[in-house]
Parts: sequence; structure tokens; C-alpha cells
Amino acid sequence: MNSFVRERIISPIKALLNQGLNPNSLALCLAIGFALGFFPVFGTTTVLCALTAAALRLNQIAIQVANYCGYPLQFILFIPFIRLGEYLFGLERISVNPVDIFTLAKSNFSLFIELYGLAISAACAAWLLVSMPVVLLLWRGLAIVLKAKMKTV
Repeated sequence: MNSFVRERIISPIKALLNQGLNPNSLALCLAIGFALGFFPVFGTTTVLCALTAAALRLNQIAIQVANYCGYPLQFILFIPFIRLGEYLFGLERISVNPVDIFTLAKSNFSLFIELYGLAISAACAAWLLVSMPVVLLLWRGLAIVLKAKMKTV
């Protein structure tokens, strides 16, 4: 595990610092990429990171490294984001039991799209609410760490 983390995460970040990437910019890339990594729509985070990096002129490598670090949280936080979205918007609780989901999708696809589409939309709103302070805290914290690391590199 240590060699994997060193090879796939630490080394690329060190390389970016050594190439002259500003520690504050790198910290922003990492913070945004990490937060996008747990966006509650499966299969979208890589594209979202690429588009965000292009729009904000951020480093593609850094944002994708952070995206992959945050990705496991996507599975862990998926149901909590659905529940938070339901709470925030006063929606009825939907079942997250796969059997119930597939049964509804087979029997009444339009109702399935309506219920689960609304739940995922509410989960995205909940993610946005949570991710903004996460990005700010990570950005500031990582900037401090990376600036200190630059002094030792």
C-alpha cells in the first residue's frame, strides 16, 4: 500500500511542485478534484474534473489525482447525500434496496425516473452544500502544507 500511495499520489504531486506549479494553485486543484471525486452521480467525476480544470485553467493531472483519491467516498457518501437531499427538500424517503430499485424500474420506468431522478438531483444539491466548505478547508490546509514542502524540496 505504501508504494502504491507513494507512486500514484505523492510522486505526481512532488513532480508538479518541482515543475514550478504554484503551491496555492496546486492546493486548489487538489481540493476541487477531491470534492468532485465524491460527486453523487456515478461515472461522471473524471469528465467533471476535466471540464472544471479546463474552465478554471487548473492542472489536469493534479485534479485527476485528487479525483481518484476522493472517488472511494463516492460510494460511502452516496446514500447519506440522498438522505440529506431528501431532508433539505422535504422529499419522501426512497428505497435504496437494489431489489426495490430494479423492480420499480422494470414495472414503472417513468415513475422510477421521476423518483430517483429527483432523489439524485437533491443529492447533488446536498453535495454542493457539503463540498463548498470541504474545498475551502482543503485548499487552505493543503496550501500551507505544500508551501512548507516547497521550502524543503
